[in-house]
Order: sequence, then C-alpha cells, then structure tokens
Amino acid sequence: MNFKFILFIPLIEIILFILLGDFLGFFNVIFLIMLTGFIGFFLIKSDIRLNDLSELVKEPNEWVYKKIAGILLIIPGFLTDFLGILLLFKELRKVVWKILIKNNTSRKKSEKKNIDVIDAEYKDLDEK
Repeated sequence: MNFKFILFIPLIEIILFILLGDFLGFFNVIFLIMLTGFIGFFLIKSDIRLNDLSELVKEPNEWVYKKIAGILLIIPGFLTDFLGILLLFKELRKVVWKILIKNNTSRKKSEKKNIDVIDAEYKDLDEK
C-alpha cells in the first residue's frame, strides 16, 4: 500500500464535503457526519460481558474490525466514513484483505528479485 495516499486524505475529504454539500445541502451533510460520529462512538464503546468474552476469544478479528471501523466513523469526512462502513461487512473485509495480501506478497517478491548479493570471504586480521 502506498502510504503517500495518507497525505491526500484531508484534501479528498474537503473535496467530498464541498461536492456532497452542493448535492445534499449543508445541513444534511452536517447531520450525516454527526450521525456517523455517534455510530462510531457506539462501536468503540466497550461493554464486554462474560458471555461476550468467549465470543471475543474465538474471533478477536471481529472486535478489532469493529473498533477500527468506529475510529474511522468518528473522524469527520465521507471517505473515512465509507471505509469504516466497509469494515463492518464481513464479505467486504475478506475482499479488502485479499487485495492487501496480494499487493504485499507481489511487492515482497519484486523486492527480493532486486537484491544484489555480494559473495565475500572473511579473514580475521587480528589472528596470527
């Protein structure tokens, strides 16, 4: 994943605010951002009971995905809200995970191919 994209997220968020503000209206956009923020707070809130603890131990990924989705929903902006909503659906998580793994494995293979190996002999000059 190219981390330079992270620098453009605020610019993309501002552009989406302007475009959706023109399309939906100012108050509707503010309402949607506040609504997703409240949903994010609800997802982050931890009410773990003993019954839920056994479920958490079986599938910790579900808990982690919900917390990450909650954080993304709290951040004001439509791009982060869209990414947070994507993380709430199991099927979409699998697709995103496969894409991330595919990109990382292909990058690692290409990095391994570009490595130059220098063969050398070692001789300790302090020994006599």
